[in-house]
Amino acid sequence: MLATMAVSLGMVLVVAIVDYLTGLEISVALLYLVPVCWGAWFGGRNAGLFVAAASAAAWLIHVMLLCGFIDHPWVLAWNTLTLGVSFALVAVLMATLALTQKNLEATVTKRSAKLREEVIERRQAEEQLRQVNAELQQAHMQLIEAAKMEMVGRMAAGVAHEVKNPLMILGMGTDYFLQHPVTSEAEAMLLQDMKDAVRRATHIINLMLDFSKPRPLHLVPEDLNTLVENSLDLVRHQFLKQGIEVVRELQADLPALPLDRTRMEHVFVNLFTNAAQAMPAGGTLTVRSSLQEVSGGSSDPGCRVMLEVEDTGPGIRPEHLPKIFEAFYTTKPPGQGTGLGLAIVRRILHIHGANIVLGNRSEGGARATLTFNPTPKSLP
Repeated sequence: MLATMAVSLGMVLVVAIVDYLTGLEISVALLYLVPVCWGAWFGGRNAGLFVAAASAAAWLIHVMLLCGFIDHPWVLAWNTLTLGVSFALVAVLMATLALTQKNLEATVTKRSAKLREEVIERRQAEEQLRQVNAELQQAHMQLIEAAKMEMVGRMAAGVAHEVKNPLMILGMGTDYFLQHPVTSEAEAMLLQDMKDAVRRATHIINLMLDFSKPRPLHLVPEDLNTLVENSLDLVRHQFLKQGIEVVRELQADLPALPLDRTRMEHVFVNLFTNAAQAMPAGGTLTVRSSLQEVSGGSSDPGCRVMLEVEDTGPGIRPEHLPKIFEAFYTTKPPGQGTGLGLAIVRRILHIHGANIVLGNRSEGGARATLTFNPTPKSLP
């Protein structure tokens, strides 16, 4: 503001000198409006009024220097007052216009910033909407895949049921020939191999039929190791096809657990299948069961039956671990997974009073740790 006042007063001085040199020209007197407007616009109303008073005073001084008191003193005072009031009105108007312009600029700036924020928020909302729409479409496709898998499961159960009868006939045929004398030891061995193959195929078929049969939750004391072996039999063909070695470290004499056999085999088959899919070029699957003591500092001390399923695949990426149990969340390519497997696994274990933890092994690969309570306090 001080710089504006200094410039304005300098302009007043220049106009006064020009006014003095040109005489009593009214047109030159109008040049005093230039510093008045300048001071009011850039310095505000007070600065404009001060420059207006200085301009009127400068005009009075130059008149007195040129003419003295040729007129009545009151006439000179009246002219000075009139000119000063005129300058003051111009200063007030100019200051008001300047203030109005600043307010308009501030309003425009504020509204522009608000509009930019609204545009950003709208773009974010549109992006979120597109993301939600994409997730809905993905969920819809996964539901379709889940329905297809259910249909395939029912068809497989029907096929297994149809295959069961021919296998029974083959088994009866091998028994018949084994009950009669054979001409050579090679024939006896061949018949025994056929009988073993039919028995194994029948066992797999029975497991598939029992696995696919819908029924209510039925908890009975079960041997965990037996259920693990049954589940491994169900995926044995996939392991052989991919060249996966199965290492069993199953502790004997584990306490019986209150389990629903079919649903628990579903859990194990899902975990074994996920491990096989993580090792397409082969690897090692380790299944380990044990009985662990829980320290007295725990809220529920006692024994726990632990089951660990380890693979030698690439492991689980850290960014996937927090969402691995969410429904419809899958890291597999489209058409190779519905994202429901692990969510169902955790739900089945929950209704059994058990727990599952997924993580990575330090030496590579993933590990699923299942914890069972032999004597759960309550089950849903």
